[in-house]
Amino acid sequence: MLLLLAAGLLVGSLPVLLTKKNRESLLLSGMCLSLTLFLAGVMILIAKKGGISKELELFLFFSHDLRLWIQYRLITLGQLGYLIAIGRHLFPLFLLEMAMCYSMLPAVRKHPILRRLALVLPAVSLVLYWPAIYRLMLPLGEGFRTALYYFSYFWVVGYVLLALFLLVYEFLSITMNFCRQQFLQILVCMVALSLLYLLYCGQDPGQVYQFYSYDYLWIKGAGYLQYTLSVGGYVLLVVGNIICGVLGLGSLLRYTQDSLINDRDEVVLERKFDVARTGASVFVHSIKNQLLANRVLHKRIRAELAQAEPDLDKVRAWASSLCENNEQLIARSEELYRTVKAKSVRLVPTSLGQLSDLAVSRFHHKYPDGSLLVEVDRDVQVLADENYLSEAIYNLLTNGWESNLLANRANCAVTLYSHQERLYTVLEVRDHGTGIPHAALKHICEPFYSSKNSNYNWGMGLYHVQTIIRSHLGSLRVENRAGDGASFFLLLPRYDQRSIRRRRIP
Repeated sequence: MLLLLAAGLLVGSLPVLLTKKNRESLLLSGMCLSLTLFLAGVMILIAKKGGISKELELFLFFSHDLRLWIQYRLITLGQLGYLIAIGRHLFPLFLLEMAMCYSMLPAVRKHPILRRLALVLPAVSLVLYWPAIYRLMLPLGEGFRTALYYFSYFWVVGYVLLALFLLVYEFLSITMNFCRQQFLQILVCMVALSLLYLLYCGQDPGQVYQFYSYDYLWIKGAGYLQYTLSVGGYVLLVVGNIICGVLGLGSLLRYTQDSLINDRDEVVLERKFDVARTGASVFVHSIKNQLLANRVLHKRIRAELAQAEPDLDKVRAWASSLCENNEQLIARSEELYRTVKAKSVRLVPTSLGQLSDLAVSRFHHKYPDGSLLVEVDRDVQVLADENYLSEAIYNLLTNGWESNLLANRANCAVTLYSHQERLYTVLEVRDHGTGIPHAALKHICEPFYSSKNSNYNWGMGLYHVQTIIRSHLGSLRVENRAGDGASFFLLLPRYDQRSIRRRRIP
């Protein structure tokens, strides 16, 4: 079972590494690889040692023939011991490095030297447990070997406990529900793999190097080193392996699946964005030509009507209004064309107060009687293009109010909140409307998708919001509340003006 579990962990981590290609996926793959090496070494050691019950043999190897095949593979005790040493000492290192990557504690994030210091103990241990060096230290006596065993055992356990503390603390510090759900998968996977590791980490490589000598060090570690297991010990070993294995592998596969699905959806959505940009450019160009023709036609009509007697003032007023509207449409078309054509926006430090004021002003221009509640940290700054980002917020506020009206909840206000969550400044727009059907959640940001009347809604609103947020290096998330509306979250990279100023000081 251990071999099957080890293989599953390794296979489950590879898709994440191949698709994500970031530090976290590299560390996750390193954890799974090191745990695979460690468990494989333990399995080979058990097979070569023998003397285990048939029940334990079936549990670990599935068959007697497989155990014999492993037992007679050519591998020296030095190679086997160092294989266990590599897996044993690298797993807690990768686990702690991953926990520090996810931790938002100032002491961890502001002192990257801690990550480099974490390399010291594993490096020292791997040097001391190198077979040639370990044999040179054997004349130093049993006391030295005992001290080395406890040194390595306590620091590996300490690394694991510290990493779990950082992960659990980070999970408890998250306030937003969808962030907690995403982080829970990582936490369950890390905890399960850590517990599985702790079941076997008492195996000291020195015990393998001294396979044919018997001293008290042989009784250290987990029960699998004993020649016989009690019924309680056997049950505990089986239950522990099954629970940790199922939770760890299941969470890893779920995390891998979600990563692949998200990447696939991003690719599909990007293709639709490209199609929409091309179509919008063609549309804007054609409508602009039509408006220019209308302007010429309008001048001819106005000149002709200037010679007529009846209702000239009214006709001139209509003509003037039509001319003004045409000019506005041409200006808007030019702006839209520039937006579609441009591949970047101008990001400058902008306060949430400025963004919310501009978005609320636009909202009340369209819905003077609309009810809004704004609870944002006005002094918090983000890197943003004020015009575009406020347009995105305005669009979400408008959608929220229209959703309230459809649900006959005009007495409920649409709320704009701000949060500081991990590495993001988050703006939340919360309504109390009808919510979003589950089948529509994956499609709401697609261009030209709309659940409203297509005569008045082209389905470009959330697509436009998504495009703006992506240009700000952020992301858009949706949380549906059954029977009580929905919340849209704009996740923007956190901007720390103080840290920028400190870097500029010579």
